[in-house]
Amino acid sequence: GWLVQAEAPPGPLFKKFRSIIRSGGASPRDVAFYFAHWLTDLAGAEACPQEGCEKFVLKFPHRVLTSFLSSFAFVQNLESKTETQVFEEYLEWRWKTQMPPLGGVPDKSGSIAQLRLVTMAQIPSDKILEGFADLNEQDRQVLSEELARTGCRGQVYARDLVRDCRGPAFLIYYSPALLTKNGKEDARGVLAVLAEIFRRARDLWPLEEKAQDQSVTIRVDAIKDLDLQSIRTVQAASYWALQQTSSVDAMVSKMSLIGLQTFPNNRRV
Repeated sequence: GWLVQAEAPPGPLFKKFRSIIRSGGASPRDVAFYFAHWLTDLAGAEACPQEGCEKFVLKFPHRVLTSFLSSFAFVQNLESKTETQVFEEYLEWRWKTQMPPLGGVPDKSGSIAQLRLVTMAQIPSDKILEGFADLNEQDRQVLSEELARTGCRGQVYARDLVRDCRGPAFLIYYSPALLTKNGKEDARGVLAVLAEIFRRARDLWPLEEKAQDQSVTIRVDAIKDLDLQSIRTVQAASYWALQQTSSVDAMVSKMSLIGLQTFPNNRRV
């Protein structure tokens, strides 16, 4: 799912797997078996074998399943290409196969953000692109920079160089669900929420040269199924916060002003 929906940067996606392949620890047969495991693991999320089969036929969008199966061919290139090169080629392929066609692949500032956002959201791509274009300059810049961080030392995208390559990179867990839930009605609004999450995460993890090859997971479980009105409207004496739960994790949660002092200020924004 991290690859198919462009949810994660290249580092957490491929770094360990590529290391195993290049060290000789995985033969082509092992890689093929790994792909088979991906497929069966997805079906295995259902309790019974028959229901696992039904998941692919009845519950899985055909476009997503096709993208999932097609992604295997890209992962096989990790033996000869970097994590970022493989991911960028996948993003370009997804852009070119969007229906209706989106035209030429963007190649200026913000291009990787657009490629990833279009892949993340299971809604008409034009809505996401219009929302991105309508963002204020600050939010658009945040998304352009944060979505283009690779989590791999010395690696940058060919079509969208981030001037500052320090890390860590962020994986916003369930960001595709959040975008899909709200993108049709208010793409600009939900993208602004995503930009704010990135901004607050960067407050907790400032950019550092030594963290260039590191990644942090930000979980948004608490808001992924909410509409924007519910996110924006909270009860009196409550507020949304990003809590750092470990050195490499944080989560969005609703907190009470009454218990404000129970969580360290340096781990909450």
